[in-house]
Amino acid sequence: MAWDGKDKCINLMPRSLRWHSLWHTYRYYLYGISLIYFIVGLVSIYMCWISYGIYDQQKVEYLNLRANAQYQVVEQKYSELMAIKHKILKNTSDSNKVNIYQNSIVLYILDTAMDQHISLQRLSIKNGHVSIDGIGVSDEACRKFIAVLQQRLSGMECHGTVKADKGIYTFHMDGSKREHHSTNQQDTNDRSPVGDSN
Repeated sequence: MAWDGKDKCINLMPRSLRWHSLWHTYRYYLYGISLIYFIVGLVSIYMCWISYGIYDQQKVEYLNLRANAQYQVVEQKYSELMAIKHKILKNTSDSNKVNIYQNSIVLYILDTAMDQHISLQRLSIKNGHVSIDGIGVSDEACRKFIAVLQQRLSGMECHGTVKADKGIYTFHMDGSKREHHSTNQQDTNDRSPVGDSN
């Protein structure tokens, strides 16, 4: 039979048999890909299960924390501090420079106390003199609170002492304007009682 001078190959294999031949040739590759997808699916399901367990545990801890009486007291105190802060901001007046200066000091003290997790027990500002009693979570937190206030209240000299009693850290801090500050006053401030809450 003449084929125009060219050899041609006619595939007389049925289509189903061709698919079977391809499957037989590449079956191990397909097995490997299927196994990889199966393992990835198992890992994904396991990670989802672990993530849900962590979420459920954190949710329980959060609800327990919200129900804790101490947490509620702390949250209430800071809400009151924020209310005082907003009230002071609204109450500033250009006609009373002394009040504006004192209000600014109060804002600095409240912001620093919230940043350092300090609970203020007493705050007195009179005639350029500041006196603070408070409780901190650690000795370092109390000392950092005093140091930060010294930096922020650049026109004042701040001195404080920290005392630890049965795991409770209390401090007392005094601050005065630099021009009115004397050596005798500094010695008195350094020896002032710590944690004296009125």
